[in-house]
Amino acid sequence: MFTLLRNIVASGVALFAVTWLIPGISYGSDVRVLVAAALVFALFQTIVKPILGFIAAPVNFLTLGLVSVLINIGLFYAVSYLVPAFSFSSFEFAGLAVGEFSVPAVLVPEYATVVLGSFAVSLVFAFFGKS
Repeated sequence: MFTLLRNIVASGVALFAVTWLIPGISYGSDVRVLVAAALVFALFQTIVKPILGFIAAPVNFLTLGLVSVLINIGLFYAVSYLVPAFSFSSFEFAGLAVGEFSVPAVLVPEYATVVLGSFAVSLVFAFFGKS
C-alpha cells in the first residue's frame, strides 16, 4: 500500500514536472486529467512494469538496459492512450547559445517528445528511490 501511495505521489510530481519542462506534453491545464494520468501511471509502475521487467530480463541483460527504456516509453504511451487529454505533440526547440557553444533551433517530433518525457519521468522516479 505504501509503495502504491509513494508511486502515486511520485507520478503526480513527475508528470507535472514533465508537462512544465517539455512544451510538447500537455494535460490541458485540468488538474483532474493530471491526477488521472498520475493514478494510471502509478498503477503501471507498481503492477505492469515489474512483470514486463521480469519477462524481458534476459533480453534487457543482453541489450545493456535498452529494453527498460523501451518499457518506460511504452508505459508513457499507454498513459496517453488511457487518459486521452494527456497528450503529446511535436514542438519547436528555440535553440541555445552559451558563449561559443550554440545549439540550433530544431523541430522535435512527437516520438522524441515521448522519449524526452519518459527520460524525465525516470529521473524523477530515481529521485524518489523507485525506478
